[in-house]
Amino acid sequence: MRGINKDNFDIDVIKALGDETRLEILNLLGNKEMNVNDIAQNCTVSRPTISHHLQIMKRAGLLSSRKEGKEIYYSVNINTLTSLAHGILNFIAYKTFK
Repeated sequence: MRGINKDNFDIDVIKALGDETRLEILNLLGNKEMNVNDIAQNCTVSRPTISHHLQIMKRAGLLSSRKEGKEIYYSVNINTLTSLAHGILNFIAYKTFK
C-alpha cells in the first residue's frame, strides 16, 4: 500500500472508493473481468470517462489488468479490498475496546 496514514488506512484506496462511478464499476466487475467497452455498455458515463476512472482505480491497487491483443481486461484486486476491510475492522476493534 502506498499512502498509509497513522491508522493504517491506504488513503489512495479510500479516495478511489469515494466516487459513485468507481463504485458502479467495482460492482460491475464483481467476480468477472471486463474490458472498457463492456464496462461502458453497462455504465451511465462515456467510455473516456470510464477509462479515466479505471486508471485511478488501478493506481490505487483496486484493480488488476491483463492485456489480450489490443484489449485490456480489468478485474477486482480482492487483496486490496481484503486489506482495507481488515484495517477497518482493526480500527473499530481498537476504538471500541480502548
